[in-house]
Amino acid sequence: MPPARSGVSMPTFTATQELFRADGLSITTSSDTVTGTVRNQVSNATTGLIDVSSISNGLLIVSVGTVTGTTPTLALFFDVQDAYGNWVQVSGATSITPAVITAAGVYTGNVSTGDLLAFNGRLRWTVTGTTPVFPGVSFNLYGR
Repeated sequence: MPPARSGVSMPTFTATQELFRADGLSITTSSDTVTGTVRNQVSNATTGLIDVSSISNGLLIVSVGTVTGTTPTLALFFDVQDAYGNWVQVSGATSITPAVITAAGVYTGNVSTGDLLAFNGRLRWTVTGTTPVFPGVSFNLYGR
């Protein structure tokens, strides 16, 4: 490593950290967020909230085991909570590739597209189709 230049600080790097992990979820039209019934396997918390206070951006990895129903679609969103308890969307369905999930597979996307993340975050989704069910879904959220 070359010596530090006078008056120029060395860059610091923030290690990637895993913030949220849950698997075996069944997503239907009657559910729209990760709730307190889902255990975060990283923190062992069951609030449905994800502490994003230590990161400025993140990567969401979604694994979908199977898909049932007629023309089922799953659009994923990431929201943060402001100081008054209001939820604000910072990552829309277009952040996940593809924008709308229609089949089994592994998908990724950014949870922040230039927005700053606040203290609490949550995963939210919209499901459409006739009797759509996405059983065996897992979420993994990494941040830095």
